[in-house]
Amino acid sequence: MFALREKTDMKAKAITHVLSVLRLPLDKSLFRDFEHLAIEVNDMEEENLLQHFAAANAFIEKAIASGGAVLIHWYVGVRALCCLGACDC
Repeated sequence: MFALREKTDMKAKAITHVLSVLRLPLDKSLFRDFEHLAIEVNDMEEENLLQHFAAANAFIEKAIASGGAVLIHWYVGVRALCCLGACDC
């Protein structure tokens, strides 16, 4: 969330889209300069991440096609990030 508060670095890296992978209340004002997709999941083994691949992939592809870049962020753990970040490789 720090990166969203310090937008200078995000703009320097041409980040236009933000994919949030977490189940927490989010301050929507942090995302007003970006296209934003929130996938509300818990980073737990029993969470079904497969059901979110199509939406995450479409969002990432849209960013790339428009010449932008995507910041993918999560709360704790690494399972959700690895899975959804890799869905576009």
